[in-house]
Amino acid sequence: MSKRTIREAEIMDIQGLAHVHLNSWLTTYRGIVPDNYLDNLKLESRIELWTRVLDPSNGSMTFVLESPSGEIAGFINGGASRKKGLDIEAEVYSLYLLKEAQGKGHGRELMNRMIGYFREQRYRSMLVSVLEDNPAVPFYQKMGGRFLMSELLEISGEQVKELCMEWRNLDELA
Repeated sequence: MSKRTIREAEIMDIQGLAHVHLNSWLTTYRGIVPDNYLDNLKLESRIELWTRVLDPSNGSMTFVLESPSGEIAGFINGGASRKKGLDIEAEVYSLYLLKEAQGKGHGRELMNRMIGYFREQRYRSMLVSVLEDNPAVPFYQKMGGRFLMSELLEISGEQVKELCMEWRNLDELA
């Protein structure tokens, strides 16, 4: 298999980011969130979302996992923590890989790239929120994440539990 690269996202990546985001939701969350919610997800709304996310005034950072052919196979997005009152400075807002890119170490590479960025920004701690039934929970635990708290979210009329995992000291990570 040819080497994939990780680089900072650019405006030209919006379509690829939207594709990965949509398809990751469809393959990861089936049986976790209501089917009617997933069945109504549209690529156009993800394109609109990523157009806003990549606006420089947004203040977040996005890295993409790019295949040798130039296709986006995954991404990570993060920035300052949106959860106030927790004394945690940074947050991974989203990390998604296409199903065929999972289980190959790319998630770890993306996380390490974001942790490096957070350190450059002088953030000392971070968190990530993940649905309790998401198969990525053990991945975050292997990356050193520790359970902080849980919240109930309502998605399409159903409640799902979201876990908040923390890393209190980014300098302790390898």
